[in-house]
Amino acid sequence: MAAASNINDILSQVKQLDKEDQLTLLQRLASLLKRAEATKTTSVRLTSLSGLGSKIWKSKDDIDNYIDGERQW
Repeated sequence: MAAASNINDILSQVKQLDKEDQLTLLQRLASLLKRAEATKTTSVRLTSLSGLGSKIWKSKDDIDNYIDGERQW
């Protein structure tokens, strides 16, 4: 509930600005949000990659022969 009150206070202050300052504020907020989104990284757990290529290897009878063949190109 306190956040809503803070937002209402901020909006009251923004309404007191002239249109040019409001637009400048809007541009700066948009820039701030874009930077925050650009620096956002997602982490992947290695365990989530388990079995990722299993469908490919099921069709290969002898993996050692397959790898040897791939190395000779």
